[in-house]
Amino acid sequence: MALRRTIKIVLIGSGNVATHLGQALARHHKIAQVFSRNIENARQLAAMTACHNATDDLTELISDADLYLISLTDDAIEGVLDATENINSGIWAHTSGSTPMSVFTGKKKRFGVFYPLQTFSKMKEVDVNRVSMLIEGCNDEVTEELKEIAESISTVVSLVDSKGRADLHVAAVFACNFVNYMWVIADELLHKHNLNISAMMPLLEETLNKLKEMSPEAAQTGPARRGDTKVIDRHLQSLAGAPREVYKLVSDLILKHYHSHE
Repeated sequence: MALRRTIKIVLIGSGNVATHLGQALARHHKIAQVFSRNIENARQLAAMTACHNATDDLTELISDADLYLISLTDDAIEGVLDATENINSGIWAHTSGSTPMSVFTGKKKRFGVFYPLQTFSKMKEVDVNRVSMLIEGCNDEVTEELKEIAESISTVVSLVDSKGRADLHVAAVFACNFVNYMWVIADELLHKHNLNISAMMPLLEETLNKLKEMSPEAAQTGPARRGDTKVIDRHLQSLAGAPREVYKLVSDLILKHYHSHE
C-alpha cells in the first residue's frame, strides 16, 4: 500500500543503514535534512537523496519534519534525544534491532521503530523493496503511519514489538554475522593455496537454496553431523589458533545436538 502523501524526513546518521534507507525513501518522499557528526558524510548522503540541507550540528535540525529517522549506533541514540528535546513535532524513530522503543519514553511525544532486517554496506546495492521492515509504534496511529511509510519502500512489512525484535536481532547475528566470520576463516585458509572464497560460491549458494525447501535442522551435513570423529580429529590437527578453537567448539555442539542420544 502506497503512503497517501509525501512526507518530509530528517535523516540522523549517514552510515550503511541511513544510506540505503535514505535513498529508498527519497524515491517516494522528501529528504529535508541530513545530519552526521562528519559534515562531509552528511553532504554526500544529502547529494544522494536530492537534499540541500546537510548539518553536523543537532541544534540546527529543522523542527517541522514528519519523520526523524535515527540511524546511529545504539549508544548514540539517547544523546540525540537529549540534544533535540526542543523538537516535539513529527514521529521520531530509530532503526536499531536491539534498542527498545522505550528509549523515547518521556523524551518524545510520538515515536517508534523502523528496523530493516538486512545487512547493509554502502557500496553494495540492496533491493530495499525485498527487505523485511519491522515496525513498532507508541500507539495505533503512529504504528499505522510508520507501517505506511515502510510499505512505500518495501513489500515485506511486519509489526514486531521490542522483545520480538531483540530476539530477531540475536537470531540475525547467528545467521549472518557469525556465519560471515566463518567465511573469513574459510577465506584465510583458501588464501594459503592461492584460492579465495569465490571457490566456495556454488557450495554456499546450494547451502542457502536448501533452506527454501527444508529446515536448517534437516539440512545440516558434514563430519560432525555424521559423527565422523576421525575426520574431525584430522581437521583439528591441521588447524591452529582461532580456527581450531572455532572448529572444535562448533563440532562438539553439532555432535551433542545430533548424537547425544545414541
